[in-house]
Amino acid sequence: MEFSILHMRRTILIVPGLLSAGEGDSFIRQSLPALSLLTELGTLRKLTTIPDVQTPEALLLGYRPDLVKMNQGPLTVSALGFDPPKRSTHFHLSLMSFHDGVASFPPVLPQPDEVDELLYAAKRLDTKRLTILKGEDLDHAMVWESLGDLGTTPAGKVDGQPMAQYLPEGDGEPAFRRLIDDSINFLSSLELNARRLDEGLPPFNLLWPWGQGVRTEVPNLAFTRGEPAMVESSSMRLAGLTRLAGYKHADRNAFGRGLGTKLRAIADRALNRPLTIVYIDAAAELRSRNKPEELDWFVRELNRELLQPLLDDVLKNNARLSLFSPAPLAGLGSPDMPASPTGLAAALESGPRGNNPYPFDERSLDERTIPSTDLWSQIESATTLPEFES
Repeated sequence: MEFSILHMRRTILIVPGLLSAGEGDSFIRQSLPALSLLTELGTLRKLTTIPDVQTPEALLLGYRPDLVKMNQGPLTVSALGFDPPKRSTHFHLSLMSFHDGVASFPPVLPQPDEVDELLYAAKRLDTKRLTILKGEDLDHAMVWESLGDLGTTPAGKVDGQPMAQYLPEGDGEPAFRRLIDDSINFLSSLELNARRLDEGLPPFNLLWPWGQGVRTEVPNLAFTRGEPAMVESSSMRLAGLTRLAGYKHADRNAFGRGLGTKLRAIADRALNRPLTIVYIDAAAELRSRNKPEELDWFVRELNRELLQPLLDDVLKNNARLSLFSPAPLAGLGSPDMPASPTGLAAALESGPRGNNPYPFDERSLDERTIPSTDLWSQIESATTLPEFES
């Protein structure tokens, strides 16, 4: 699909964790033809350290660091497509296992039909003020049609720990503790969980609320920037924020996860849209799991299946391709495979070519002649059509 100058196709790729820290092994100093050509013909910038903010996903859409402040709960509720009353508190609701006083994440995700059965049954736990919202896998949501000061603990910190010491405290405490107890008693009695126990499998018998917060207004990017964008990722948090920002988020199931990220399909979809923002966290995830061979393979696939077709488009048509590799947003990375706290950005668009001598790898992070910039302003600039750029 071809676009006029007024509709230059712009594709923004954000792939944190490609760059290694210190003396760690480099996974991008290898033969990567598309990445090399993109960098040689385009511009190269260094990215400053990602700031410590409440909602780092906002940076991926080009918001300033201080502009969006939302917890997990409101983002999950939005991602699931719900718009509860304004004076309500939103929670992320994790489906977990409870056994011998310990709460933990099941080692295997439930099947879609199991999720349907569990959450259909869990709706019986709804009250006049507490409403459970079905999500996917282990990630669901809940709305409390009230406001208050309540303390909860993220499910990740409860995982593998005695549950009793992490129960909610504060306003609404009795109702939330009752919900947790009732979820254990009611879900444990389901035939599905009785069967799992007979098979030696952990039950899906605990609903754990956390990440509470209220939905706040954010600038509508489709309005302020004059056009909508399609966002592609596997992130529920980013999907929720994308919806609130006035953009659209593609089907996360069509995106894939980790080594199963569907790179060629993502490229094909981007080639048929005027503006696409793609966030891929696979490299950061592989670092966190200390998987060097898998990361090496993924980088080659990224170059061949995603970068190459998008680069070919820029060389033939009216298009712009921007690649950002910042530090992982959530600090993903193991001690054996740390990611660089700073990053790089390369961009190329149709028209006059550059002649950049510096590579897109760790060597450029120490090059003083390469200008430094921040991620969010560069993403905002990358979404802009040429005739509106300053």
